[in-house]
Amino acid sequence: MSKEMAVIASGIWVAVIPYLGIPGSWRTILTMLTGLVIVSLGFFLRAEVLSRGSHRSRHHLFVENLPAGQASSANADSQYANEHKEGIHSLN
Repeated sequence: MSKEMAVIASGIWVAVIPYLGIPGSWRTILTMLTGLVIVSLGFFLRAEVLSRGSHRSRHHLFVENLPAGQASSANADSQYANEHKEGIHSLN
């Protein structure tokens, strides 16, 4: 079972626990254990996302998105020729 499916199954389990007729103290313990399972699965899923890393492209759509060192040395005419230079126009 994947971690994503385990989170879904745990959520369904939490939704079903009140209707099983389990005594209150046992229901509290089961709910707490399920919560701990969901938290640990969340940490594992977060670790997987962080281990994949971010994939930033080298193409910057806007000049404001340039890294700090490149912002002052960017040649807007040649490197960003597709950038719209006329400004904002009315649609009327």
